[in-house]
Amino acid sequence: MNNAEEILKNFDWGKYPHLKAYSKLVKVPSRDIVGRDKEIRAIRAAFNRPELCNVCLLAPAGSGKTALVQGTMMADLERIYLEVDLAKMIADCQTDVNEMASKIKSLFDETADFVASEGYQIVLFIDEFHQIVQLSAAAVEALKPLLADSGRRGIRVIVATTLEEFNEFISSNQPLVERLLRINVPEPDERMTVSILKGVAKTYG
Repeated sequence: MNNAEEILKNFDWGKYPHLKAYSKLVKVPSRDIVGRDKEIRAIRAAFNRPELCNVCLLAPAGSGKTALVQGTMMADLERIYLEVDLAKMIADCQTDVNEMASKIKSLFDETADFVASEGYQIVLFIDEFHQIVQLSAAAVEALKPLLADSGRRGIRVIVATTLEEFNEFISSNQPLVERLLRINVPEPDERMTVSILKGVAKTYG
């Protein structure tokens, strides 16, 4: 059991219904995360800034964005890493996509309350981030001040998408872009791929 699991094992989630409904602990990786030291350092450096402390991972599909977040979590024992269940949130807003704005605001407010009450900073990981921009302009407008104020509230945010989806759905919204430090995550090269396969072979025999 890792530190975050120990903290949350007997936690009273009744005070945080949105956090309970739409987030889960980022999983501990089943193997070592190799070849991503540069990106992990960049993410952690961003987290230590008073402003522009949220990052946007840009990478091809399947290139290991979630593994990078897992690797960052394993190197950062001071924070609790939660993955936002965006699919569930979208499904719960099918009758009114603008309802996503209030759900996102409540999620951030409850996260800030958790930080203030429990004394642990939280990292929210939002994969497929472009879906929010696609579906709800109101949610995007709600996100902008939340991202701008996240550092003061003890929240850090990692969003992830592909470069193509970033250019199509996000890049034109300059106020949103300015609130995210972009980090390009290249596909694994041959050496990294071999190291990954050796780790998989070691894990699974």
